[in-house]
Amino acid sequence: MIIRQIPGGGSNRLHGFERFLSVSKSGSLYAKPRDPPTFERAMRNELNLRVNYNGNLIDPQTPIATAANRGLRFGDGVFETMYWDGQKIENLDFHFDRLFKGLMILQFDLSDGFTREFLSEEIKKLCESNSASVRARVRLNIFREDGPVLLPVSNKPVFIIESSVYPEENLTPLRLTIYKGEMKSTGVLGNLKTNNYLLNTLAIQFAKDNGFDDAIILNSRGNICEASSSNLFMVQKGVLFTPALSQGCVAGTKRRELLEILPTLGFQVEETIITKDMIFEMEEIFLTNAIRPIRPVICIENTYYSRELTGMLVRLLKGAKE
Repeated sequence: MIIRQIPGGGSNRLHGFERFLSVSKSGSLYAKPRDPPTFERAMRNELNLRVNYNGNLIDPQTPIATAANRGLRFGDGVFETMYWDGQKIENLDFHFDRLFKGLMILQFDLSDGFTREFLSEEIKKLCESNSASVRARVRLNIFREDGPVLLPVSNKPVFIIESSVYPEENLTPLRLTIYKGEMKSTGVLGNLKTNNYLLNTLAIQFAKDNGFDDAIILNSRGNICEASSSNLFMVQKGVLFTPALSQGCVAGTKRRELLEILPTLGFQVEETIITKDMIFEMEEIFLTNAIRPIRPVICIENTYYSRELTGMLVRLLKGAKE
């Protein structure tokens, strides 16, 4: 079910979910602000014990970046945010597929043993040192060796791996808005997680400043792309839709997992173009990422959504892994 709230219109029955709208002095309807939004609190990253810098476990306060650091100067690199379940990284192959595709596009020199197996062991070394059997949020950042000018002097990779305490589970439905201040390119970098995340930063800041949990980013064609740190799935008449990779969204690992698993559970899933108008006609919407697998959306601005199928998917997927 979808309920559209129209300023000045009559009352609507909300079928079991609360109204989170407040009326401004001008009479317009806005999402009631939280301070800070739950989504932002959940995604904060507290460093835990040690970081892995180029194979060495060091104190997280150890200075490691010089003035010629290319990650700082040019955003020259890629990163992955991963979930350590206490024994292994979930969907590690999916993360590495995206990561090494990015390294290839950016023309990093991956000789001298910079392989999936090498990085896997370095991640495991840090997680076992920091977290042991405790769940953790892991971030792998790779950037090029130092160079003060735009043209790289060396294409050798440098890496930092961090782990932090896994955020407490929070299934509170999210309230979204649409960010229109900038649009995302649908080019070759769109599906990667590069060190330039300015658009995503602006989007989440816009959401926070306006009392929402997250913001939807549009692509350069004006179509739905993604949220600030998540992919989007939508439901209409029992069919699930998600923006195609050609629309510029990040090639999310949880997105890929769902695209593989859901059809085996009897669901029809389509990767397609979703216009800005279409999203308001959907019955349900949820977000996915590696850290927060499925987060239901209760509203986009003044349009409310059901969460029935989303809840069923959460239970089904949890049961499939047990």
